[in-house]
Amino acid sequence: MTMTGCGREIGGLPCCTVIHGDCNDYLGKLPLGCVDLVVTDPPYGMNFVSGFRKESYKAIVGDDCLPVDTIQRLITIPRLASYFFCRWDNLWEHGSLPKPKSVITWLKPGGFIGDIYHEHGRTSEIALFYVGKEHTFKKRPSDAVDMRGARVQVPWLDVIDAKKTGSDYHPTQKPTVLMKKMLSWYDFETVLDPYIGSGTTALAALEMRKHFLGFEIDAVYFETASKSINAFRGIVTPEPNAEQPTLW
Repeated sequence: MTMTGCGREIGGLPCCTVIHGDCNDYLGKLPLGCVDLVVTDPPYGMNFVSGFRKESYKAIVGDDCLPVDTIQRLITIPRLASYFFCRWDNLWEHGSLPKPKSVITWLKPGGFIGDIYHEHGRTSEIALFYVGKEHTFKKRPSDAVDMRGARVQVPWLDVIDAKKTGSDYHPTQKPTVLMKKMLSWYDFETVLDPYIGSGTTALAALEMRKHFLGFEIDAVYFETASKSINAFRGIVTPEPNAEQPTLW
């Protein structure tokens, strides 16, 4: 399926498109600082097998290990920040994984996974947070509070409450509202998702009238993402600004 971009390029690649292929074949073309954010949900290294859900999914490409080398490269690209969803229980198997600035926790009510007899039910997922060289948060609407007589900045909290909306297209599909909440922490123009799956990050960016660049190695999920993005583009057209062309 073809996808028309916005007319500009990022490292010679068409912006506002999903590229079918291994992101590692393209990341070397991306100049440092060419995007504002990286927000992605890479393979967790859990060898996912579709189990007891009503949906049935095939194995995830590259899910034999967490792509640490790729994460190391991705951390250097965005101006502002990077976020990588992952599992908590295999992180220490990767000694070369850079230490994050902090960890974001997504609370997803509506069921749990894990050993119901010998483990606390898992109702959350985490994302590793790394700051870029030009990192700065968008100010909150109420951006200061009194603390012991001083006015201090209120930080964006490291816990996100967002309802899980289902996994109709991908076994680790994230809800669009979750991605929009994360993107809303920043004044940004372009987000990179090198493991875009069903396209949620792109859809979140489009809803916010922003730009994106995605990669997807799996042909089925590439088609799914392309169809969702192309369908959405018939509804909303991002607003152009003085420094970039209109998306369509």
